[in-house]
Amino acid sequence: MEPLQLIVQQGKSVLECMKDLKRIAHKKGKDRSKVFERFTANKHSVQVYTNIDASIRENNHIQNFLQKLQSFSNEFEPARYDFEGEVNVSQVEELYPQVIEAYNAMVTELGQSSEVVNFKYFK
Repeated sequence: MEPLQLIVQQGKSVLECMKDLKRIAHKKGKDRSKVFERFTANKHSVQVYTNIDASIRENNHIQNFLQKLQSFSNEFEPARYDFEGEVNVSQVEELYPQVIEAYNAMVTELGQSSEVVNFKYFK
């Protein structure tokens, strides 16, 4: 599979994890931690695939997507090591559509517009 296809495929996987994480952001405990762990693993895979090639790594749309993912991820820092850590749910809600928009812009730029996701599905 081509590196760009890997990024798109893994990007969609990370969106699926984000959807689950957003849904339970207000909860505390082991379940949220497991979903965050899955999200983090998928985000890491996207980051690894972007480093395969310098032209991919330097693509502004890919970098924007990664930055939005990181901002979303940062909101869960209090819960990273503490099952009871407080997450700013309103900030998660605000960042969530920004990541989806960045993903859609990225896949369109990469010539993979058939992979654009419908925000209503991910809501």
